[in-house]
Amino acid sequence: MVSRHPQHTRDPQPILLPEPGTLRLGVAPFCHGPAGVSFISWTFLVGASVVLLSGLILFGWPVIRVAAISIAVALLAESVFSLLTRRGRSWSESHALLIGLLFALTLPPLIDWRVVVWGSIVSVAVGQNLGGGLGNYTWHPVALARVAMQMLFHDQVTRAEQPVLAAGHLLWGNLTRGRPLPALQTWASAAPPAGTEAWIVPNISETLQSALERVSPSSSSAALAELIRDRLPPWPEAIAGLGGGAIGTACVLASLVAGLLLLWRGFLRWPMFLSAVLAAAAMIFILPLHVLSENGEITHFWLPGAAVWEGLPVGLVYLTYQLTAGEFLLVLVLLAPDPTSSPLTTRGHIRFGMVIGIVAMLLRIAVGVPAAGYWALLVANTLVPVINRRTRRRVFGT
Repeated sequence: MVSRHPQHTRDPQPILLPEPGTLRLGVAPFCHGPAGVSFISWTFLVGASVVLLSGLILFGWPVIRVAAISIAVALLAESVFSLLTRRGRSWSESHALLIGLLFALTLPPLIDWRVVVWGSIVSVAVGQNLGGGLGNYTWHPVALARVAMQMLFHDQVTRAEQPVLAAGHLLWGNLTRGRPLPALQTWASAAPPAGTEAWIVPNISETLQSALERVSPSSSSAALAELIRDRLPPWPEAIAGLGGGAIGTACVLASLVAGLLLLWRGFLRWPMFLSAVLAAAAMIFILPLHVLSENGEITHFWLPGAAVWEGLPVGLVYLTYQLTAGEFLLVLVLLAPDPTSSPLTTRGHIRFGMVIGIVAMLLRIAVGVPAAGYWALLVANTLVPVINRRTRRRVFGT
């Protein structure tokens, strides 16, 4: 009788086992990728260091003082919290180091050391650890601490005039040996007199928020042109940081270099950056400016972005100043891309960026709130759970 299921005549292949002592078992995860917490933190640290270097060139050694205090206090606060909660620290120190450096970038170079200490403690202890812990906080710790210091020490962190080292004294000059920049002169054209190593220049963000002075029968466009010509530095000097500002907000070019690095490593999402810039530009174009006439009346100048004076597009020039002034680009490049407090999907990043751009310019232009970019980031962080629910990918079959 023939079997319906004949047996195979070929011998089965032997099962090869590893040699004794070569197999190693451990805890999950069994496959380690490069984009861990430590790798992300160190990548952001490199980008933040580029911005710190620009601040060191523009403001000299006071930058090292502010950064050293902020980083040291952040690491100490993280160590104390880890000791009290008896948790492992492994990669938390690298993130605390990043938080300390980022917070230092938001401060002016000559700020009182006590403000640096309190802000660094708030960023690590409250913003990060009490806010949910590493990987779980809702609001970016640096933005939260900066807003808190804005409310507690307004005169220290927001000043109408800021010093910047003069030509020939960059990097090594004494920032305290400064005098006001002469009227109608620029950083490059003014020669510092003997004993002067720095120029005290008007804060660009504060100048843009001030009311335009219009003398009848001059138009609002002429008042805007006078503001740009007489009270603001040339735009190339402004983006190079020669208009002064905080350590990390003065030099726009350094922020863009840091952004290119993070974009290359995949941590800065270009849809978020582009949507934020476009949304902010639209608000700058539309939102009205306050115009003060010679009789003391205040009127509103709508659509300033479309202003033209003697054939010159002064409205577009005003728009570029607003986009590159203050903390807006620093927020977009180094704070908003934080993986913990930003959305998960590309569509979510687009909406996230739009919220930052719209809220930042509404607060800056319409309300006149200082440090509007940090407030805008906190508002966008608050909306992240809603954005994630609205933009989550649809599961097939549902």
